Amino acid sequence: MAERLSFKNEDTVELGKVDGDVEIRNCRTLRPSEGDTILITGTLSIADEINIEGALQCGRLESKSRDQITVHGNLTVEKAASVPRGSLTIYGDAKARDIEVGAALRVDGNLECVAAKAGASIKVTGDAKAQRLTGGASVKIEGNVDVDRISGGGSVGIYGKIQAEEFDAGGSGKTVRGVIKKVSVGGSFKAEEAIEIEDLDVGGAAKVGPGSKISTVDIGGTFKADGDFTFGEINVGGTVKINGNATGRLIEVGGTVKTEGDLEVSEGLDVGGTAAIGGNLKSDGKIKVGGTVRAEGRIDTFRIIVGGEIRAEYIKATDGFRIGKRAEVRGFVESNEILIRERARTDSLYGSDIRIEERARVGSIYGKTIYIERDAYVEGEVLYTESLEAEDGVTFREEPRKVDQLPPPEQVS
Repeated sequence: MAERLSFKNEDTVELGKVDGDVEIRNCRTLRPSEGDTILITGTLSIADEINIEGALQCGRLESKSRDQITVHGNLTVEKAASVPRGSLTIYGDAKARDIEVGAALRVDGNLECVAAKAGASIKVTGDAKAQRLTGGASVKIEGNVDVDRISGGGSVGIYGKIQAEEFDAGGSGKTVRGVIKKVSVGGSFKAEEAIEIEDLDVGGAAKVGPGSKISTVDIGGTFKADGDFTFGEINVGGTVKINGNATGRLIEVGGTVKTEGDLEVSEGLDVGGTAAIGGNLKSDGKIKVGGTVRAEGRIDTFRIIVGGEIRAEYIKATDGFRIGKRAEVRGFVESNEILIRERARTDSLYGSDIRIEERARVGSIYGKTIYIERDAYVEGEVLYTESLEAEDGVTFREEPRKVDQLPPPEQVS
């Protein structure tokens, strides 16, 4: 027959193995009668603050007081550890099916459970393995983490390797390395080393380490990759900075994109302000920049539209090249169709169909058909194979020449 023991208002309670339930009220200390472990097969019910000296194993742990329960050893609970109004501290490993704490949960060793929930904070010095970890204010894990979902109302900090399906933080999120399927953070997120994320959604700023891979980046403010970076799609309201080479599918940024190395996108680049590329810029789709594009190397794309300034060693757009009014181009341009808007300034142009609007100033022109509007100025030679039309007031520094075949672009660039 199962036992049912009750202790009240005692300074110290000593227990060994109890085949049943134990109730403890207003007792300061619970310690093993032999060895270093207390074993209770049923439920341990605790009222008021208590220190448990040694390890504790029980079927269920319950406390409905607002006080602190401290276990000076390992805690193993077959079912649930429920302290919905107080705090629970374990100076060892903690293992349970479910852990619910009203205030703070602290584990100095490893934590293993199905779910752990704390109204205030969860802090684990070792590793954590669970389906769900939830802290009303914060979650901090010093070791490695393997979870389905981890969330904190304020902050979530992981200082080891993480493997997670979902990572949620109302304020800030921090980790070192690992794999996360979905990250949702209201404020800021940081991964110090290489992180692999399927969906990164941050309201403020995010930073990841070198070698990171992210399928979708959706950031309200700024994004930084501290090294080479691989991505699917980047959508950022403010600034993107990559301290290395970057390869991906699509970038849409409201402000600035800056890379220290090459940037290659398969579908396109859409930037509201400035794109500053430390190496080559390549896009199989369209490059559209409202302000300035500067590339230390070449630009190779299908189509490019720039509102302000563009600088590169060589600019090649297989389909079309267009710049805005009063824009400036520094670098040889090769494209099928070229449109230079009024009052713009460019270096030499090479293409099939070239149109220069009024008062523009260009270098040499090599084209199949060329149309130049009034008061434009051509500083170099003009070679064409089919037609050249020039309105009144166009100035040619050299007399245009019709040729049977244009020289290869590499000979005149």
